[in-house]
Amino acid sequence: MWAAADVASLRRQLDLREHPLAGGAGGLVKIQRERWMMVRWLSAWAAELAYPLRVGKRESPDFMLDSATARIGVECMEVVPEAFKQLQAKLNGINSGWVRPVPQHRSEEARAEWDSPLLRQLLADTYEGSPWSGDEPERLWVEVMRWAVEKKRQVLHKPGYARQARNVLLLYDNWPLPAVAFVEDADPAVLRSWALAALDTLSQQLRDGGAHADFQQIDILHEGWLLSFTDAGVRPLRYQTLAAE
Repeated sequence: MWAAADVASLRRQLDLREHPLAGGAGGLVKIQRERWMMVRWLSAWAAELAYPLRVGKRESPDFMLDSATARIGVECMEVVPEAFKQLQAKLNGINSGWVRPVPQHRSEEARAEWDSPLLRQLLADTYEGSPWSGDEPERLWVEVMRWAVEKKRQVLHKPGYARQARNVLLLYDNWPLPAVAFVEDADPAVLRSWALAALDTLSQQLRDGGAHADFQQIDILHEGWLLSFTDAGVRPLRYQTLAAE
């Protein structure tokens, strides 16, 4: 999908305005979404990759990056409730809009009233009807991301997966939660006491669980940030400007 001799050449090819659903159905939707994710991953890491490089689309893993010094497999996953996936597939036949639930909060501590009756029905059992308690969103976020990693670790061990010396898991955080912020320059209004500790907690849990024996790098796209987890710890990177979103 991309071939570049240097950083400037790669960045000219990356359009952060791309939409993860440009129409189509079935496998085409999956390819569009994975491309959307990979554009942001390449944007974040462009200055640190070895050139020349080529990035090809395939399956198991979803992308293969061949650079001057290494071959890297990148496996993609959108982290989203199954009910949302079904809803996205249903609405894709109506229009090309990508479903992203927009919460309307009743008060600072109340859970969201979701933006459509169908979404409210889908989430009624778990996300509505009671207030969020303290740092519950961050703690749930850690649990969900750890679950996603474990799910993809199983995929990596299946027959036919082209495992490389360096395997990257790229997650897109599309799980419906109130604003969950982990970076020092975030809006103070959404930074709860446990927010910054959540990254270190997830990083430690991934190391303790041996996740990096399978995926040496686990990157999470979250609200304009790429949160990169390796055996050395966690590193937050901007993958785009706010204007590009």
